Amino acid sequence: MIQIDRHLSVVTILLGVLLVPAATRAQGSPAAGEQTPAVEAQSATLPPPPPAELLPSAAPTPTQPDKPAGLDFEFFGAENASGADTNSTEKIANASALSQKRRHRLETHQLLGLTTWAFMAASCIIGQLNYHDLYGGGSGRGSYMMPHRLLVYSTAGLFTATGIYALLAPQPYKKPLKFDTGLIHRIAAIGATAGMVAEVVLGFITARTADSGNSSGIKQMATVHDVVGWTTFGFMTAAGAAWIF
Repeated sequence: MIQIDRHLSVVTILLGVLLVPAATRAQGSPAAGEQTPAVEAQSATLPPPPPAELLPSAAPTPTQPDKPAGLDFEFFGAENASGADTNSTEKIANASALSQKRRHRLETHQLLGLTTWAFMAASCIIGQLNYHDLYGGGSGRGSYMMPHRLLVYSTAGLFTATGIYALLAPQPYKKPLKFDTGLIHRIAAIGATAGMVAEVVLGFITARTADSGNSSGIKQMATVHDVVGWTTFGFMTAAGAAWIF
């Protein structure tokens, strides 16, 4: 009886030793039904993969520069270009304003010149009549002296105003000097100016000499005055013709 109990105790111990590790492994491993929800929950939290079109390429294509590399630098290129455009616009505006002013003054110069030419013609005609009256066998009464003086003074004043308008006309651009009608007009105007100054001086001297009663050489001075007057009128005619034609 004692031997049977011993055999049962030994068998019980052996069964316990064999069954305890298996029960422990069974408790540690999850059930088969519980693994699927965990995997599904993990896959649900992951973001979807991006489309293939949005994926960056492995080797991006380098962009080509606008200009080839080199030493051709353009510092402040845009600013310089805008400054040049501004300067050009200002120059064009200034040249246009000067051209309009020049045109107005030269038109006035032309009108005064033609008026001066008419007064000069009348001065020469009346002066010639005065010369014949005093020194060419005329009556000697001096009937043409006062009209001649008034015409000479008026002609001198008009000639001065005509020259001033020509000198004050602005020059919007440089004009090369060449032989043309403009150069002929200038040469004739210079000759007319010299003749006008000489005419006034000779006329004044001749008149004062005649008023003082000194007849010595007065006819020669009157003759020179007459010749210079017609020469001045010729220069003025040439200047006007060159300007008009």
